[in-house]
Amino acid sequence: MVQRLFAMLAMVLVTMSTAIAQPKLEIVGGESYDWGKTRAPKEGHLEAEIKMKNVGNKALRLTEVRPGCGCTKTDPDKFDLKPGEVSTMKVKLNISPSQAGSITKNITVSWADLAGNDAYKAYKSTSNTPLPEGADTTIRSQYIWLKADIQRALMFQPSMYFSFQDLKVGQEQSAKVEITNNSDEMVVLSDWTTDGGLVINQTSRVSLKPKERIEIIAKVVPMAKGNYAGGVRFKTSHSDHTDVDLRAYGFVQESQSPVFQGTAVPAK
Repeated sequence: MVQRLFAMLAMVLVTMSTAIAQPKLEIVGGESYDWGKTRAPKEGHLEAEIKMKNVGNKALRLTEVRPGCGCTKTDPDKFDLKPGEVSTMKVKLNISPSQAGSITKNITVSWADLAGNDAYKAYKSTSNTPLPEGADTTIRSQYIWLKADIQRALMFQPSMYFSFQDLKVGQEQSAKVEITNNSDEMVVLSDWTTDGGLVINQTSRVSLKPKERIEIIAKVVPMAKGNYAGGVRFKTSHSDHTDVDLRAYGFVQESQSPVFQGTAVPAK
């Protein structure tokens, strides 16, 4: 009776130790990497080095590291991690010329128990290799968040282009872009040119004080239906925006589309 009791207790302890023993991935420094407020990089991207540590008590394998839209990564220097080991990879947060303000992207990291993943691979490759009882084949995933608050000398609202709505042949339409001097120095805007038949409300030299803003209103009278494209170019005295090109887009319809005209009633 006593021997059976000890045997049952031993089985419980083994089961408990098996359940407790598991790998666990931790992003060193937290699951978010935040550059904070930063100037727009001339290289077109921000860089960081991310470290991932196995804080569990079993070996693990990084099965996939998938960047979301707008960010890239290099392969980690280690895919198989023993308890306590660290894997390092470099990531980039891509910044387009028109992006400003808060940006958040993510990278998905997937990992699994090393022994369980090996067993699963053997099982998938041949039907003669059964999965061991109790093998941990679960794939776990988590996000690494990349954040930045991009500060540009000139801010363009609502975007860095003119969006024309409801363009019609022969009818004037307008769109606007607001420019704010977000720097701590005076910025001069000059040498205005346009294309695509655009006419703008600014043609002379303009000086913007820090935090001052100006509204650029563009007008056009389209002469043909279909896709419209034009633009406004100018120069500034700030090194981050020496040449600015604000594109303009829209779709031109006939001034009176037959679709909306009443159906003629035949004469009796």
